[in-house]
Amino acid sequence: MKKTVLNVLMVIITVFMIFFPEKSILYSKQALSMCYEIIIPSLFPFFVCSGILVYSGFAQTLSALFRPVMKPLFNVNENGAAAFVLGIISGYPLGAVTTCQLYENAYLSKSEAERLLAFCNNSGPLFILGAVGTAMFKNPKIGIILYISHIVSAVLVGILARFYQKDKFCAPKSRLTNVYESPSEIFSKVLANSINSILTVCGAIIFFFTVSGIVMGFMPFSPPLNAFFSALLEFTGGIKRISLISVPLSLRIIVSSFCVGFAGLCVHIQVMAVTARYGLSLKPYIFGKFLHGIFSAALTYLLLKLFPQTVSVFKMSGAAFSGGFYFGSMYVIFSAFTILFMSIITLILLHNKRDA
Repeated sequence: MKKTVLNVLMVIITVFMIFFPEKSILYSKQALSMCYEIIIPSLFPFFVCSGILVYSGFAQTLSALFRPVMKPLFNVNENGAAAFVLGIISGYPLGAVTTCQLYENAYLSKSEAERLLAFCNNSGPLFILGAVGTAMFKNPKIGIILYISHIVSAVLVGILARFYQKDKFCAPKSRLTNVYESPSEIFSKVLANSINSILTVCGAIIFFFTVSGIVMGFMPFSPPLNAFFSALLEFTGGIKRISLISVPLSLRIIVSSFCVGFAGLCVHIQVMAVTARYGLSLKPYIFGKFLHGIFSAALTYLLLKLFPQTVSVFKMSGAAFSGGFYFGSMYVIFSAFTILFMSIITLILLHNKRDA
């Protein structure tokens, strides 16, 4: 039945593309431009830095630091800290990828991996602060509000997820271990994986942005509803559309917060592709992302009541990518360089330890 539905959908989409090739090409070009100006600058550096952290052994350090927190708070053993932290600092879909890697290597039980998926796959600070706040809404403060709401909501979802199959903890006894690899070997492996990941993400965005643009063009929806449903399919392009519609700014921010938390069908398909061969149930993941969107929207509403935002025109001093993506926010610069600094220090320590 699932294959039949999928085949029917693909036939309909193909027919639309054949009969409306100019729209298909137009939306594909727009998606490519968005990937070039926003997605690649905001995600690729984090893919590389987080990959270095995983392969260099920093995950063991995270496990040790979060050992007192993970089990009592999330009902997940300390090995899951790597997926949680990297999912917060890197962005979709690295949290899900790391969870599957930990489960594959028997560092997590099946129930723990499913529990962890519900709250560890999140949007990264560089995307929310830079791409959404600075580039789309032209206000870094909006990005800060969205990011705070996003992270707090992820923690809240994790606390609720602890009750999923709570009697099936069954944590493996194995602890995270690290096989020594030279810095050049690590960087080569991470670079290849990061390139593959960013191509996968951009490919999914181009496909879903094109499909949603064609389909939504024939729906009898108002522009706000059109933008919202587009974000449910592909949240990056959808949020860009939401940022441009003629509704109150606070409403645009709240709706964007929900969409970033929910992530959209495009991200969910990527997660399904990552988890398919592991036999993990995605029910807690889908329910968790829906709750994440609800919590994010509610927290954003409260923060906007405390810190009202207005439309402002400001001059950025940072460098621009194609006139669209700015690194003027000090929060973005700080977060990126912090991760890079930790990666370099970890590699140096490992190298010195090997020489000793």
